[in-house]
Amino acid sequence: MAKMKNLTVVEEEMFKFLRKSFQISRREIKPELEKLLSTIKHLEHNRYETRSFAYLDIISWLESKVQEKTMSEIIYAKYMKRKKRS
Repeated sequence: MAKMKNLTVVEEEMFKFLRKSFQISRREIKPELEKLLSTIKHLEHNRYETRSFAYLDIISWLESKVQEKTMSEIIYAKYMKRKKRS
């Protein structure tokens, strides 16, 4: 995937994080995950970045790591929030 010539910004950010994460200690990983989450969250509604979000719910996964919850809890909370709006 890293050798693809048409990576999206989200994919590039994920690869930057992965490369850097091997040199980060366990206690420093959470702030780095938060940085990645804030970077990627800004791109969630960008129409050119939809391919990245179509295959993997990276935002929910990152939120689960940052909030120390399971991914199913995060997705369920999002579902309930949407359900209350309608």
